[in-house]
Amino acid sequence: MNNILAKTTHKQPKVKLRNFSMICSISLVPTLFVTFFSLSSLGGNNNEQALMVKKQHDKKTKVLIVISSDEHGYWLPEVLEPYQLLQQAGFIIDIASPLGGEGKSRGEFSLSSTQEEWLEQSSLVKKLLSSLTINQVKANDYQAIYFAGGSGPMFDFINNEGMHKLTAEIYESGGFVSADCHGIAGLLNVKLSNGTRLISGKKLTAKANHEEGHWARNNYPFLLEDKITELGGRYSSKAKGKPHVVVDGRLITGQNPASAMPMAKQLVQKLLTLESNQL
Repeated sequence: MNNILAKTTHKQPKVKLRNFSMICSISLVPTLFVTFFSLSSLGGNNNEQALMVKKQHDKKTKVLIVISSDEHGYWLPEVLEPYQLLQQAGFIIDIASPLGGEGKSRGEFSLSSTQEEWLEQSSLVKKLLSSLTINQVKANDYQAIYFAGGSGPMFDFINNEGMHKLTAEIYESGGFVSADCHGIAGLLNVKLSNGTRLISGKKLTAKANHEEGHWARNNYPFLLEDKITELGGRYSSKAKGKPHVVVDGRLITGQNPASAMPMAKQLVQKLLTLESNQL
C-alpha cells in the first residue's frame, strides 16, 4: 500500500513559546523505582550488585521526544508531562523535530501555575527552542522514542521518511515506540524491515473521531481513527476527553491530551523494568 499523503491547509494563528512548567505531584511506579535505587544501600555481599546497579544507571538510558515543525504546532502539555516523568526517573531526554530549531507551541492555556513554575526552571525550554533535526539523531543512541501531539503532526509527521526509518530501527533493536493523540500520525507510515507496517495487527489508540472538531474535519488529510483501521491497526477509544492508554508489547499509545501522563507512566515503567532485567 502506498504511503499516506498530507495536504495543504488553512493557517491558524501562530503562538510563540514562553516559559511554562509542570505539575510535580506524581506517583511514579514506586515499586520499581524504589527497588532499583535501594539496591545501592545494601551492604555486605551485595556491594558488587550495588556497583552493577550504579554502573547500569550511569549509562543513562536516552529517550527521544519528537515535536512538530509545522506551523500548526505541537501541543505543549503533551511534551511537558512526559518530559518531567522521564527526567524524574533519571533518563536523558533529547528533543527533535523534522526541521530542527524552534517549533510552534500550542496549549499554553492548559498549564497550571505549578506547571509554569516548573518549566521556567527546567531544561525543557532551551531544548524546545533548539530542537535537533531528525537527521541529526541516531537510532542506537535511544531506547525509546515518543511522538507528541498537536495539529502539526497531521501534516509533517506523515511523510517524513527519516523519522519513519529512525522509529523502525529503534523498535527493531528492542526499543519502545510511544505516541499520544495526533502524534500517532508519526507511526502510520513506519515500515519494518520485513515490509509490514509497524501498526499492522497492533492494538493502539489515537485521537478519536468523536473528539475531532469542525476545523480538523475540514483540514486534516484524514482522521486518525479511520486511517488506523484502514491500515490494519486494532483501534480502540474511550469517551471524549477521558484518558485511555493502549500497550501492545513495545508499542505504547495514548488517545488524547488527558492520556499523556498515564501513557508516559507506562513508558517509564517499561524502561525501568528493562534496566532491571539487564543487570
